[in-house]
Amino acid sequence: MCAIFGIIGEYERERALAALRTMRHRGPDGEGIYEDDGVFLGHERLYVFDPKASQPVQRGELVGVFNGEIYNYRDFAVSNDTEALLAVYPDFAKLQGMFAFGVYDGERLYLERDMFGKKPLYYYYDKRLFIFASEIKAIIAYLGSKRFNRKALSGYLSFGALPDRETFYEGIYKLLPGALLTYDGKTKEIMYSELGSFLRTNDADLEERLRNAVRKRLQADFAVAALLSGGVDSSFVAAIAKAEQGSLATFSVGYEDARYSELPYARLVAEHIGSEHTEVLFDEEQFFATFEELLSHYDEPIGDSASVPLAYLFGQIQQQGFRVILSGEGGDEIFLGYRQYFEFLDLAQAKNLKYKNWLKNYFRAHFSPNKEWEWYKRIFAGELLFRSTCEVFTDLQKNLFLRQNVRDGESVEFLQPFLERWEHSGLEDEAIFMSYIDMMVRLAALYLPKLDTTSMLHSIEARTSLLDEDVVTAAFGDPKRTQELKYLLKHIAAKYIPPEIITRKKKGFSYPHMQWLMRSDYIQKMERINDETGFFKPEQLTFLIENAKRNRFARHFWLALAFLLWYEKNF
Repeated sequence: MCAIFGIIGEYERERALAALRTMRHRGPDGEGIYEDDGVFLGHERLYVFDPKASQPVQRGELVGVFNGEIYNYRDFAVSNDTEALLAVYPDFAKLQGMFAFGVYDGERLYLERDMFGKKPLYYYYDKRLFIFASEIKAIIAYLGSKRFNRKALSGYLSFGALPDRETFYEGIYKLLPGALLTYDGKTKEIMYSELGSFLRTNDADLEERLRNAVRKRLQADFAVAALLSGGVDSSFVAAIAKAEQGSLATFSVGYEDARYSELPYARLVAEHIGSEHTEVLFDEEQFFATFEELLSHYDEPIGDSASVPLAYLFGQIQQQGFRVILSGEGGDEIFLGYRQYFEFLDLAQAKNLKYKNWLKNYFRAHFSPNKEWEWYKRIFAGELLFRSTCEVFTDLQKNLFLRQNVRDGESVEFLQPFLERWEHSGLEDEAIFMSYIDMMVRLAALYLPKLDTTSMLHSIEARTSLLDEDVVTAAFGDPKRTQELKYLLKHIAAKYIPPEIITRKKKGFSYPHMQWLMRSDYIQKMERINDETGFFKPEQLTFLIENAKRNRFARHFWLALAFLLWYEKNF
């Protein structure tokens, strides 16, 4: 795990080195540089596996840098995953793992991200040069300037993050999950991983694939620990890791207020599997200290309030000397663990009503800010119904809230790369469509960047075992997947974790941050910033604040707060 940085074109060496070193938190154990005429490749290393696997790596005229782990490197007759990168050139689709890399062959630069988008990769180009980096801050450090991308605010309010190529900075883009970009004076981007590959026929059973997915992610020269929330996903991953590794350290974050804390469930699992368990309490003082730290560290607004306690937890884990952590992201999206999926599948049946024009007109004429109204309006108007379970502001809500016009249906534009890919796949299953969109939006745009940013802030590599190509293939191909919430995973997990965890009612992540914020000076601060910048209509911001005090529109409130605070820090 590390940071990568590169420039193709005429560059200034000292500025390039300084830009690379803005990401040293991602790789404090070593630095590597490759330079040639018009080529600078840099690497900051976090040592996890094979002390000899330094970067940049060279093989003949090929030179490469990468961030992540390649789990199937042994398939290519090499001694480590760094060498595998160049061994497969130019057929990078053979690689399995979590990665973002750059390879230069003397004429052309190749950039690629894994199919789930676990590792970040950003780029900038103009007529003189092409720059890429693991974090936006490195590109900005080299350029010495930045411009706010106003278009990004609309996508951020829709999803809490930007799922397409856009970032909050004009001219700086992100490489999409599963995409390969080439640069030889001109840029060309293709999607190397096809959706159809998720449905290829095979005989391997899901349980064995799940065990193997965890097993692969235990590769390290250090003990691997695990996050444990007390939910099915993290509990199952921890149970398998304990069985495979023999011993396991697990970590949970909780709160003094028992209404929010899930520590008792995590403790139950830890006792059941026999892990060495650590409970970390997170309080109001730690919240504000960590929040301020993240506001200075995040390249873009903090779209998920869970980033704050997670970052604090990783800081505590770092103090205990761990470098590799397993996490349970992906289970809900792959195995349909959110109730909303089944609500959408049910609501979608209404599009088959023969006589629905009057309903279309009725919903258009009777606006409501509630999400259920928006769903029915989309159905009867023939619009795209499902746009991710992490959708927050609807387009009509944004139009009320922002001091700019927002077209109804604008949020779909931010999904366009994935909708086009779905269209070309020939697939029609609505459950697979929802899983795919959430993999690209809720996971790749929101949750995985949160995990990467908060873990790498503390030089920790976080691995997501359930987000494995073989696991997704087996899950998507099983006709029983839509029987009930997370049916397939729970059926298998019941062999490994306590029944109380399997049968407990699903609870969304929450903690007392809203109470803490409401009695702080952050409310006055966001109102002041908004008065100075004019992004949001003052009466609508007041409406949001007053409702948030009653725990209504809480996610809307967080996005507005996080954006305004971030904007003041950066612009």
